[in-house]
Amino acid sequence: MFQTFQTRLVLFFGLLFLVVGIATLLLVRNAIQNNIFDQARAQLVTTNDIFNIQVKTTAESLEDGSAVVAQDFGFRQAVATDDRPTILSALNNLAARINADRAFLVSLDNIVLADTAMDADAVNSSAAAFAFPDMIETADIEGSTTAAAVLDEEIYQLVVVPVLAPVPIAWIVVGVEIDDAFAMSLQQASTVPAEVTFAYESGQHGWRTPASTLNTDLRAILAGALTNDTRFMGEPGTLAMGTSDYVTLVEPLSESGEGSHVNIVLQYSLDVALQPYQPLFFSLLILAAAALTLTLVAAAVIANSIAKPIRQLDTAARRIQDGRYDEKITISQKDELGRLSETFNQMMDGIAEREERIAYQARHDSPSGLPNRMSFEGHVADMIVARQAGPSVFSVLLLQIGRFSEINSTLGHETGEQLVRRIGKSLQEIVPGSGTVARHSNSILAVALDEHDTSKVKAIVDRILHFFEDAISIGGLNIDVTITIGGARYPDHGTTSRVLLQHADTAIYEAKRAGSTYMVYDPDLDPHKPERLSMMGELRRGLDEGQFKFYYQPKVDIATGTVTAVEALIRWIHPERGFMPPDLFIPMAEQTGNIKKLTNWALDNVVKQSRAWSDKGIHVKIGVNLSAHDLTNRHLPAQIGKLLADHNVRAESLILEITESAVMEDPTRAMEVLKELNAMDLTLSIDDYGTGYSSMAYLKSLPVQEIKIDKSFVLNLAENAGDEILVRSTIELGHNLGLKVTAEGIEDQGSLDILKRYGCETGQGYFISKPVPVQDFEEFYATSRWSPNRTSQEPA
Repeated sequence: MFQTFQTRLVLFFGLLFLVVGIATLLLVRNAIQNNIFDQARAQLVTTNDIFNIQVKTTAESLEDGSAVVAQDFGFRQAVATDDRPTILSALNNLAARINADRAFLVSLDNIVLADTAMDADAVNSSAAAFAFPDMIETADIEGSTTAAAVLDEEIYQLVVVPVLAPVPIAWIVVGVEIDDAFAMSLQQASTVPAEVTFAYESGQHGWRTPASTLNTDLRAILAGALTNDTRFMGEPGTLAMGTSDYVTLVEPLSESGEGSHVNIVLQYSLDVALQPYQPLFFSLLILAAAALTLTLVAAAVIANSIAKPIRQLDTAARRIQDGRYDEKITISQKDELGRLSETFNQMMDGIAEREERIAYQARHDSPSGLPNRMSFEGHVADMIVARQAGPSVFSVLLLQIGRFSEINSTLGHETGEQLVRRIGKSLQEIVPGSGTVARHSNSILAVALDEHDTSKVKAIVDRILHFFEDAISIGGLNIDVTITIGGARYPDHGTTSRVLLQHADTAIYEAKRAGSTYMVYDPDLDPHKPERLSMMGELRRGLDEGQFKFYYQPKVDIATGTVTAVEALIRWIHPERGFMPPDLFIPMAEQTGNIKKLTNWALDNVVKQSRAWSDKGIHVKIGVNLSAHDLTNRHLPAQIGKLLADHNVRAESLILEITESAVMEDPTRAMEVLKELNAMDLTLSIDDYGTGYSSMAYLKSLPVQEIKIDKSFVLNLAENAGDEILVRSTIELGHNLGLKVTAEGIEDQGSLDILKRYGCETGQGYFISKPVPVQDFEEFYATSRWSPNRTSQEPA
């Protein structure tokens, strides 16, 4: 708004006047404040003198009252006979009569004989020294004395008079507590509204303010200021407290006793002092505002007369900038400005045509002609806005084309784009007219369904999946296309377009993990939930801090009954969550990319453990599980080879266990990695056999040497005839394919006998041993019934 000539001209005059006005106001205000400060200083000094007179008058009143009692014959007789109860009674009467808060009788050797603060039982045993011997000495010389002193952390105005018979035989000390009420009475007697505080310095604890007209918060601020700043002693200064500034003067009481350091603090609020001048300031502000308004109006008139033609052209240029080309410039002048207006009109026509073409290209995918991601997100956002008035449901689908990069690499990008166009056209025919089809990314299409009935959404999804059941013909080629669909529903799964698309993308991932072609977003499976993200951070720290351990479950040769291998099972001993099962953190590690770091840790540890056991004469193979992500890592074989070489471990010492489902996530790349691992003489084992695809033809094509029968078929093997049939056929199948067979989940001797009868090579389970730490396995290897070290007479 400050770029126009007219605005800058008006702004210049306005700022100039504003600066001059503010400077004038500040000068006036500072002059008034300085005058008020000087007056406040003088008034505080005068008030201090008045207060000292009032304190002295109070002391004289106490002294007169005390002298009367000191001359009383009965009292002197009680003192002479050390009748302490009578003395205490007389002191209490004295304190009540002269409005004193405390009275003492002090012996000539400075021992407190009676104190009104004592109870009757404590009087006879009193032997405490009087805290202010200097006052006794002064009274002995001058006949009496008075001083302000700190007693039991409170300030008292003390008066000392002798008990004469006819020479001093004791001393009466009478005190009036200087408390808030005392300070308030002094304030009320003052001619100015000064704040009164009595304070003393308490060694390392700083200053204390037991008596004051200030509130608790301001007392604390004052005490801190006195502790850290000595500039107020004897000379007034300004102190900021709360929201106000106070002229502050600190003076020692004129009658303060030696060592007591009692001071009176007088403060005068500048805000209170400035109140009479507020109308003047307000009037000056009104005058300044009026003058500023007149200045701005005059400047605007002058600037408008100069800048009007230029402003018209500027307005036209801004319409072009905003994309409005329908309103032409109507400057009728015949000079340069007129010709410039004609050029502007021609330019608007050309820009309008080009922007229309650019806008279409910006919101559509050129190869497919479908709306692009930006256009689709905008459309979903519009659908959300249209539903703000009331609850209404719609669905967003993301469709990922399987193996699209492989199709591009094999058949060419042009064929891939033709495939996308064909799929997009078919989706537009399937999706109802109220829906929208767009290209979300290279291999993902997006669909928005303006449909609240989930059953109808499922019917549309079924039609889409049915379309992909047949091969799609492109350029004479029949291409089998797989599709995975993830869905998210507004408002259940998000209230913004980006969140809905993110959750639909998460649903695609979960559908792949579950081996499904369609899945709706499930918050419980979302790897991006805050608690899961937190756990992933903890997982990384856990690896660095040694929270992960391997437990080893022995595997025995069933024929000989000796342990020949172990399976390394990862355990997370979390410092706060306790024992964390692998089923909880491994899927999340896969989803968030941390599985690579976890795999690196696992392979490094099992290779090191193999070396350590070999050095101890423990010769067992170690099995470790690989994830689907590991099987797509082309660097995995080289990584394992380096670890084996670094630790001088033979490849035959490792068993790499994989699942059928892990291989099927990316069969082509997984097969390449498995062939490299097989060529290194590493033993490859199919884990949990029987729970995945279990295709004989596919199993035959895998470069593996072993299958592991899933424990679900072995747990009840001795009691379940159906399980026995399945186990027997699986063992025979493995042997016919030239594979060794390992059975998991052996729970009893009967199951072990059945497996031995059918020729199963290896077994593991709780009947043999549960997973145990390194030290426990070494003991198991050396002493158990399955130990290779047992004598030939011992049964297997």
